[in-house]
Amino acid sequence: MEQPDPATAEWSIKKKLLFCFFFIFFILYIFLNPNHIVPYSDFLYRFYIQPFGDFIAWLAQDVFHIVNPAIKFYNGTIDSVFGYLTALFIFLMAISSSLIWLVIDSRTRNYHKLYKALTVLVRYYLAFTMIAYGSFKIIKLQFLSLSQVMLLQTYGNSTPKQLLWSFMGYSAGYNYFIGSIEFIAGLLLFFRRTSTLGSIIVLGILANVIAVNFSFDINVKLYSIVLTIMALFLLSKDIIRLFNFFFLNKIVHPSVDPPTHFETKWKNTAFLVSKYAIILYIIFFGLRANFARTLHDRDSPVKPLLYGIYNVTAFIRNKDTIKPLTTDATRWNKLIVSSPKGNASIILMDGRIKSFVFKPEMVKKKIEMYAKSDTSDKYTFTYNQSADSVLVLHGKWHKDSLEIKFKQYDINKFPLINHGFRWIIDHYYTNKR
Repeated sequence: MEQPDPATAEWSIKKKLLFCFFFIFFILYIFLNPNHIVPYSDFLYRFYIQPFGDFIAWLAQDVFHIVNPAIKFYNGTIDSVFGYLTALFIFLMAISSSLIWLVIDSRTRNYHKLYKALTVLVRYYLAFTMIAYGSFKIIKLQFLSLSQVMLLQTYGNSTPKQLLWSFMGYSAGYNYFIGSIEFIAGLLLFFRRTSTLGSIIVLGILANVIAVNFSFDINVKLYSIVLTIMALFLLSKDIIRLFNFFFLNKIVHPSVDPPTHFETKWKNTAFLVSKYAIILYIIFFGLRANFARTLHDRDSPVKPLLYGIYNVTAFIRNKDTIKPLTTDATRWNKLIVSSPKGNASIILMDGRIKSFVFKPEMVKKKIEMYAKSDTSDKYTFTYNQSADSVLVLHGKWHKDSLEIKFKQYDINKFPLINHGFRWIIDHYYTNKR
């Protein structure tokens, strides 16, 4: 049976209204929440997000009477007050503008050309987003390896997000697996013939992302929902064909989606060359930026001076040895010198963790450290480190003189570090653990 030509078919009022709504909704969302992978999009974003942010702040305070100091956190993909009000603004604008559009332009038979243009825009936005998140995982930029603080932190003291990040950060292989699927799905969206397959894979990925975001209270629930709506929009043209094929076991006709075609050969060639050049350039631009962030954010292979976990073996304050009581909120329990360079944490006896900027000097055997939350909270220590991993600090802490002795803990003793992959699992060993 011959398929009707979608370019000449007349649309119903309902179909026109839905298209106008999604056309405005997606364009406004992409405009107000660029995926940060298109070159210079962030530069342009800064020009209009400030006045828009002021408008949202006014809307929150004067219309909805919301008092929130973080209202000007200009990121609509985050589940913040700004994010929710931005989504509400886009939704209301899409509804009102689509109604006005249909009233003004009621005689148009269909919006087939605009629909094709919107489909390409949504495909590319989703493709670049999936490639970005895929590359984040492949190079382990999104979920970093377990830090020393994470290794010492108990499950009960973790937030749901920290628990998820620890789970994902533990296994590089799982990151490669998930990241590769996201990357490949993004590539499939670039091409008309494979876009349906890519949309199906993306929909499966995003369904899992939504479940994780809601289950572990991750602050990008709004963003994942909108991306899922985009994937459903791309699949909407094939929904009947897919239902017949997968559920009714019927023969389906090929999708009627002819490629963009110009009358002259050189225009077609130029169009294809431009398309692939833009795709390759943006992918290269995004990957280069991600690798640059990796070098800056990830743990450096060169560990900083005094790197490691140190357990306090003696804590002498004003020449008095302080007992290791768990009720003592001032005695140190552990010192953690972390990567990247210049980070350290002190775990107190009551379990609280304090973060510091940590600057040791090898020649002078001196350490300068100050609290990240208050740079005026500054301390200086001298140190000695022996060959048997014993570290001794001398200095002033507030008004008290301190002498602290530490014994470095071997990080390889943690089961999460030394318990690698095994083909054969000893059940006795597993149960005993």
